[in-house]
Amino acid sequence: MSALAATLLFGSVPACIRVVQLDSIAIGIVRLVLGAVGMAAIMALERRSTLHEFFARLRREWRVLVALGLLFGVHWLTFFISIRHASASIGTLGFSTYGAQLPLLGWAVGFGRPTKRALVGVVLAFVGTWLCLPSHDWSGIWSSNVATGLAIGVFSGTAYAFLPLLHQRHSHMDHELRTWAQFALALPVFLPLAPWATWSLSWVDVLLMIYLGLVVTLIGHLLWVKATTELPIETTSVLSYLQLPVTLAMNWLLISEELTLPMFAGAGLIVVANALALGRRSPAAEELAEGQ
Repeated sequence: MSALAATLLFGSVPACIRVVQLDSIAIGIVRLVLGAVGMAAIMALERRSTLHEFFARLRREWRVLVALGLLFGVHWLTFFISIRHASASIGTLGFSTYGAQLPLLGWAVGFGRPTKRALVGVVLAFVGTWLCLPSHDWSGIWSSNVATGLAIGVFSGTAYAFLPLLHQRHSHMDHELRTWAQFALALPVFLPLAPWATWSLSWVDVLLMIYLGLVVTLIGHLLWVKATTELPIETTSVLSYLQLPVTLAMNWLLISEELTLPMFAGAGLIVVANALALGRRSPAAEELAEGQ
């Protein structure tokens, strides 16, 4: 139940980002501050280390923690821009190619050569992405907001795919510390842009940001960690593959976004691509599974 609840929470994010009146910069700053403060409170309540020990670990591991934060910040900023520039569904489709990209990125940083299945998955992911475009006329394809938003979403997926590789390489560090770093040290990506952000808030926006910053970021994360700890990797992998159709369904239910037949076909190919790329025989997937 915890894994299903986390999947539903994560699936609601693009629709909420599409509805809230804040822009991508303001959304990121508010969510990151709430997430960092909430994670710090959880760490303080657990009392696993003293404040002196916490800062000592920060000084010792600062390079890795900064890398986690900056990658996470780039992922969030581009994901939010993709959703606002195109649509919640298009942003989700572009980002969801991260699973197929993971074996190639893992190979680049020394996690082993990808299997033939993984390479087929990469091809299928980008064919699926192409099917989601409103027009397949290459002469005018980049004049479309949808095409630009989709490309930004794919880049967001690339930044996100580096994160599990870094987490696995440095799994000796406390999970809570690495999670806190993702939130707190992603702020330097957003804060320089704060003067250009839209800060007008209605009560609906306030409630949505509390939901995104605390319920989804903290509760959803804790539920997912619980699920990946207790359930077999095959079960959590299936739920990961289902994240895309769940999110598309939530977009349709919550904000009535249109889902075309080509988008359904593209989403299906992306799900199959992720299943192939992150299968049990994939070296990157096996490395990641060992750390869960």
